[in-house]
Amino acid sequence: MSEERSFADRLAHLIATVHPPDRKPYSYREIAHGVAEQTGVTMSATHVQQLAVGARKDPKRSHIQALAQFFGVPVTYFFDDEVAGQVDQQVEDVVAWRDTEARNLAQRAMRLSPRDRETVTALLDQLSSYDDTRRRAGRRRKPE
Repeated sequence: MSEERSFADRLAHLIATVHPPDRKPYSYREIAHGVAEQTGVTMSATHVQQLAVGARKDPKRSHIQALAQFFGVPVTYFFDDEVAGQVDQQVEDVVAWRDTEARNLAQRAMRLSPRDRETVTALLDQLSSYDDTRRRAGRRRKPE
């Protein structure tokens, strides 16, 4: 692993940058909960925090794999400078696009009539509900 960017530095960077556009970064508790739901690997919020600040320098392989899955990055992100650089650039590009896209949608919505804005809001609520239902259904399935 590069001495320039430690495991903690890379994890802290993911925490700061990889989150939904309409909110702040995930809390350590949310990460621990999300990791458990997505992967079945349990870790406490305190453990996540200690890994992110470098107080714990010996992450278990299962924790590394689970954190990589939670943040949607390859496991090698934490150990390979080239992979980390590529992923960081992709995340930067997505964040820039996401922010631009959200701004464009908001500007377009403001040009609609109040009634049409209500329709768009209802549609977004339905899509969000559908997505939540799919996500919950996917969590119930356990790998064999």
